[in-house]
Amino acid sequence: MRHPLTAILIAALVPLAACAPPESGSTSTPPPHVVAGIDSDSLGEGERLYLDDVLEKAPGTKSGVEWRANVISAEKADLDMLFDGERVDFCKGAPRRDRDSFTAQMGRDKGDFTFLRQEAARAHLC
Repeated sequence: MRHPLTAILIAALVPLAACAPPESGSTSTPPPHVVAGIDSDSLGEGERLYLDDVLEKAPGTKSGVEWRANVISAEKADLDMLFDGERVDFCKGAPRRDRDSFTAQMGRDKGDFTFLRQEAARAHLC
């Protein structure tokens, strides 16, 4: 009686084990910059993480949608200028600002997206 039950349990659990993610913890979902078609071979790790962070949140605002379209169509030199600009705006001695100060100055849409860019830049580019 025990053997048929064991065989049934094994038959049910083996396919489940095959569906488990690899032990490294990575999944098969590519990062946002890869999905967007951005060639990341010449980008640093921080730059890739910045793009992933902002690309994930970009569709939340009209400014983000426009930024995303510009970044996806950008060439390497344009991306370098973008990263340099973000470092100047948000890293090099620039004070950290809260979301409300951005929205008061720029309006809700642009202010919210600029705040997201600031946070991503401080986390990955500074």
